[in-house]
Amino acid sequence: MWPATPRDPRGGGEKEAKVWEKAAPAAAGADETGKGMRPMVPTGSSMTHVKPRMSFDFPVAESRGAINPATERPKMKLHMPKLPKKLASLLEEDTSVKEKELGTHDIVTTGTKVIVTIGPACQDVEILCDMIRNGMSCARIDLTNGDIEFHVRSIRNVMQAASIVQQMVAIMVDTVGPEIFVKSGDPETYIDGWPKWGKGASVKTGDTVTLTDCPKSKISPNRWPVTYENFAQLCKVGDVIIVGRYLSTGMEGTSVTLEVTAIVDEHDVQCVALNDAELSGLITVFIKNCSLTTVGEERQKCSLPILSSRDVEILKILSTIKNSGSDCIDFLSLSYANCKEHIIDARQTLDSLGLSNAKVIAKVETGKALANFENILHTADGIIISRGNLGMDISVELFPVLQKALIQACNSEGKPVLTTRVVDSMTSSPRPTRAEATDISNAVLDGVDGIILGAETLRGLFPVLTVKTVLLCAKQAEKTFDNTQHFSKLMKTTGFLSQLESMASSTVRVADKIQAGLIVVVTGSGRTARLVAKYRPDVPVIALTVPRIRADAFNRWHYSGRHQARQSMIVRGLYPMLAVGTADEGGIMEDCVERAASLGIARPDQNIVILYNPPGSEVPVIKLVSVDRQGQNLSRRFSSVANNMFQASSGVTLVGGSSGSESSFNEDDVGVFP
Repeated sequence: MWPATPRDPRGGGEKEAKVWEKAAPAAAGADETGKGMRPMVPTGSSMTHVKPRMSFDFPVAESRGAINPATERPKMKLHMPKLPKKLASLLEEDTSVKEKELGTHDIVTTGTKVIVTIGPACQDVEILCDMIRNGMSCARIDLTNGDIEFHVRSIRNVMQAASIVQQMVAIMVDTVGPEIFVKSGDPETYIDGWPKWGKGASVKTGDTVTLTDCPKSKISPNRWPVTYENFAQLCKVGDVIIVGRYLSTGMEGTSVTLEVTAIVDEHDVQCVALNDAELSGLITVFIKNCSLTTVGEERQKCSLPILSSRDVEILKILSTIKNSGSDCIDFLSLSYANCKEHIIDARQTLDSLGLSNAKVIAKVETGKALANFENILHTADGIIISRGNLGMDISVELFPVLQKALIQACNSEGKPVLTTRVVDSMTSSPRPTRAEATDISNAVLDGVDGIILGAETLRGLFPVLTVKTVLLCAKQAEKTFDNTQHFSKLMKTTGFLSQLESMASSTVRVADKIQAGLIVVVTGSGRTARLVAKYRPDVPVIALTVPRIRADAFNRWHYSGRHQARQSMIVRGLYPMLAVGTADEGGIMEDCVERAASLGIARPDQNIVILYNPPGSEVPVIKLVSVDRQGQNLSRRFSSVANNMFQASSGVTLVGGSSGSESSFNEDDVGVFP
């Protein structure tokens, strides 16, 4: 409560609400010292007892005096809080997102990744190049819409754009899975392999709509056929069904909520519409809480395969495309993964197609997936929080807390977690809403690894601007992310640490204590680099991947390196880099630092922490080096330090050590982490 405002004894009116004017200079003959003229505090004011927000400046009043001591009062000062220096500096630098130019340094120093869904709005190579320059790290190929030729061209264009920009871009394939659609007829036409659908149906609040699984039914204003033949057996009276355009943003009026009022027969389900909608495009059907009902046995008999026949057919064709000598598919985004068996089945399918190196990312989008989340998290290589369907399947008031819990669980496990549907309004607007910008920041502060853009880039009007906006919002949020608290929380909640993870956490600790500017992890599969990134260091982490060529049991040669490096592109804080040049250990390190310096992330006289396995040793080592004064090479004057918690062999000599000698990599036994 504000203290009572002193009233002016001279009169009421508006004067009572105003702060009195400054006292006039002392009148002639008045006591210059002002003794005996202390102002009177109004009766009932709390200013005599506690420190008020508004206070008298007594010394100034006494020194100035007053013309009429009975009526004049000194001015009351309002103590206005000042903006924090950091916030004030941000406001001074405030410019339009369109005017900001992003460089490689901005992208490397921003840990949060941006995953882009490829569609007609961004499939061109030039647009893809612009998106990569503005922060795109992974391309998502959504098999739900578009023909095979469209997806093949999308992958080839992504690879071409990455080659032009000279940056790695991962490729993620998103499956259709057990999705149910409304059979709205064949597309009117195809434009470069992308279907152009006609108008589906219009519905008003209170209208009766019948959903049917009869094979021969055709769409009409009040009768909508669906693709699943046992659909009626999935429903019961009182169920809520959401029917709408695929990737509907919720602001387009293209989705309707239906409530089941009757099960007419074994094929027809009668519903009532709860809102108005204009359905068009590819129309999907989602039954709320379908997996959590007690009907159980009947619904399990109606289960759909986790990979549809369309998924397997397209994956078989995409498996023949090679990206720089490796498989083009880096990740498989598994839709409707409700249990660990779904993930195991998907891996077996990938193995049969020759895609054993692809990581399986489970999409959590139903209540049943939440019930089995712990098993899913342990089995999958990463998690996608599919906020579109998941937000419809659970109570809206639970979702914000649930999202935080899911992200925290993934962070503790050290597996990447991605989220969807953050800037839906940018599908048609060049600027996100305040709520959406806040949503990005909150997700980053919660610990999310990356953000997936769907309709915003698939059919949106501003695909490049959307990528830039999301990256800049994430970059600002990361400035206030508490890395120390995150590290401490993980150390408290994590029980037993493996030898590898213990060294990974120690690397982050060392980098923090010596205020290093960069961490370099020499790795083969990227596992060690991901463990380092788990502890969220506040400096960039380069995953220096050493390529390998090996022969299998059938004497067939296999090349690895690029594929594993690209799989770091969805992990927060990681920047992959392929080791090139000499096979000598020192040469690889020198080349890495030179390239880091060219990117602006290794500065003169800056300390660098390197984690690797010395050749011939199975013991991990932490090494400290520095950049020379020119900011181009390793400094030979810096004394290396080997932090070995597990009694490393003392015979190993490190680059930049006191002896000045360098050990070398053996082609048959490359000393790197798994």
